[in-house]
Amino acid sequence: MVGVDLGATWLRVVLADEEGRFIVREEERTGAGGEPVETQLLRLVRAVLSRAGIEKPRAVGVGAIGPVDIRTGAVVRPPNLPVGRIEVARTLHEALGVPIYVLNDCTAACYGEAVFGAGKGLSDVVFVGIGTGIGGGAMVDGHLLLGRAGNAAEIGHLVVDARGRMRCTCGRYGHWEAYCSGAGMPGFLRRWARDRGLSERELSLLFGKAAPSITAKDILEACRRREPILDGFLDEVVRFNAAGLASAINAFNPALISVGGPVALGNFDILIQPAISLLASYAFNEVPDVVPSPLGHDAGLYGAVAIALSPPEGLVRRALYAGRGMSTNP
Repeated sequence: MVGVDLGATWLRVVLADEEGRFIVREEERTGAGGEPVETQLLRLVRAVLSRAGIEKPRAVGVGAIGPVDIRTGAVVRPPNLPVGRIEVARTLHEALGVPIYVLNDCTAACYGEAVFGAGKGLSDVVFVGIGTGIGGGAMVDGHLLLGRAGNAAEIGHLVVDARGRMRCTCGRYGHWEAYCSGAGMPGFLRRWARDRGLSERELSLLFGKAAPSITAKDILEACRRREPILDGFLDEVVRFNAAGLASAINAFNPALISVGGPVALGNFDILIQPAISLLASYAFNEVPDVVPSPLGHDAGLYGAVAIALSPPEGLVRRALYAGRGMSTNP
């Protein structure tokens, strides 16, 4: 089986066995060197097959940055990549002639948690990924929620700020992603600073770089140092994380929330743990366990492998390149 995690920052491809164990792995920055993503994707898939001495896999599962169209297996106008459309399934199907299954990356990660991770044996699981953007996936009553085109549980675009102070990369206002993601946090810091009478020059002096160049990593390192100028900023980010998590609890009533993504996993103690303590005040439904994903940064890859091994029925029924009735290699 081949599993693909197509993210805004990284493109990762693995060849896995029937137990989900990774055999061969390739990864590169998405769009590295200006190469079209479809070309890069096919090259990496062929690389893992070649290294294992395999001509064709039985199937390919893909967890891709959204929005996706699960019917055509394409990524459509992703807010965190400068492309209009990525023909994932068509490219791979034409080259390999095997079933190709494409899901939103965090929906795939949720499936991976249910099959291989913290949600194994549970019928109600939510995955939240906080990285460049914020995404989510949900399994309710044992059914992976897909939605009409495959974009159910887009919890990163829940409105957590009704004042709409920040514009999300998707173009709308007040979304969780606009405040707490790796891409959104720097802009929120600049807005937060302006609201408190702090100049961009003061921010530049603190971080040693021009304000527009400040990254989420810079900000979180400064928060860990307890820089006085940032007093209160982390509290706001934590409250927005709590609002987003509580909204997921209220919408899906899960037994478990598994949290992944590099921003969350690298800063669980200061971004997520304090938010958990606020959930009882925000959530209507019973607060479930909220844990860092045991699959770590590979949750999306495990999900993609799980899709290839046992694709959800709703996906098989609707996916154009599912290869229904096709004879494939074992």
